Amino acid sequence: MHKNLSKLLFYYPATMLKGEPIAFLLNDYRRNQWVGQEELGKLQLSRFKAILSYAYRYSDFYRKLYDGAGIVPEAIKSLDDLRNIPTVSKLDLINSLGEMSVDRGRFIRSSKTTGGSTGQPVTLYKNPMALARERCATARAYEWAGLSVGEPQLRFWGVPHSVSGKASASITDLIANRKRVSAFDLTPESLNQYYHEALLFKPGFIYGYVSVIEIFARHILDNGLPPISSVKSVITTSEILTNKSRKVISKAFGVSVYNEYGCGEVGSIAHECEQGGMHVMSDNVLLEIEKDDSGAGEIIVTDFYNHSTPLIRYRLGDYASLSDARCGCGRGFPLLESIHGRAYDVLQMPSGKRVHPEAVIYVFEGIQSKTSAFEQFQVVQKSQDQILVRIIPNKNWSEDILDMLILGLKRDLSSDISYKVDIVDEIYREKSGKLRLVKCEM
Repeated sequence: MHKNLSKLLFYYPATMLKGEPIAFLLNDYRRNQWVGQEELGKLQLSRFKAILSYAYRYSDFYRKLYDGAGIVPEAIKSLDDLRNIPTVSKLDLINSLGEMSVDRGRFIRSSKTTGGSTGQPVTLYKNPMALARERCATARAYEWAGLSVGEPQLRFWGVPHSVSGKASASITDLIANRKRVSAFDLTPESLNQYYHEALLFKPGFIYGYVSVIEIFARHILDNGLPPISSVKSVITTSEILTNKSRKVISKAFGVSVYNEYGCGEVGSIAHECEQGGMHVMSDNVLLEIEKDDSGAGEIIVTDFYNHSTPLIRYRLGDYASLSDARCGCGRGFPLLESIHGRAYDVLQMPSGKRVHPEAVIYVFEGIQSKTSAFEQFQVVQKSQDQILVRIIPNKNWSEDILDMLILGLKRDLSSDISYKVDIVDEIYREKSGKLRLVKCEM
């Protein structure tokens, strides 16, 4: 479908009905990217103080947290004062969702469960305006890649199994003008099918996991297939984009590759511009780095607009550093660099099939959304036919949930694999500081 038809007939009307006035917010977002450092700092301080005061007034969790730490929202006078405010963790979100969330607007909020890059599946709520602003920041960044709202998209992502899930995904894909293909079925036959479907669909851009798009790109190059002529750019997400991967993808499609960084809890955090700078979406989020001796450190983020489950100084579990340099594009947003974490391995099945790690994460997300039975997990492939699962359980864990997990893994990975589940108290990070959620040790 032509991008303008999609935008005017489906995307804008559908989002407006959900309380997301994206069309009326976009121009403000376009202006914000060019403001200077001083003005940006004032904007961030104002928005931080607003969400801090809101959370203190309406969230039992934050009121107890701040009272215990002697924090008075009205006393925050500068961004330097933030270091005195306690951080919150994924474990806080898992264990205190009800107390952390706000009852106001609960009838129009939406919920989301995400596995995240640290293996701690979390559920939270988002209000329509938070979703609208997240989408606006993403739409603005896609303009840097030469794309506009309504642009047809070939999306390498998860494909739901249930009838209701498939129906919901089909409606969402229609509204977003995208064709979804499975990121978990990567045989030569399926890759060839995706290529021919793309020729018919004529996507303006390709979006998805780095490793999957690279596999698709190598298939195109290895088989001497011409680039998909309608594609203007490729946007990668969820994994580290190496220079090697970027070169392979760019060569196969004949266009530039743009990376994005975000998380399910917050959404869009940083996007790459046409000059290669990874800009933080500083009008939506406040991003801090808790530095170690190397200058890098854990990412701490505040979402300015989530009034359903406020996330204030929230630890993501990913590691990065901020650059003091100014990007050649002239935008005022700070630059994120050297993002660590999200180190995933593609698994190898006995049949020869390659399975993207998000297929594993989908199984755990599905179980967690229904049961909230564990705090963290890790999956390690020891051999072609043996996978070890480490689980940090909570009080909801049971043998029935263990059986549900094994059935899910056999369904989505392979029934020819032996799955061993170890109940543990801690899952250790690599020497680099990364917590590798899905590992292949073959």
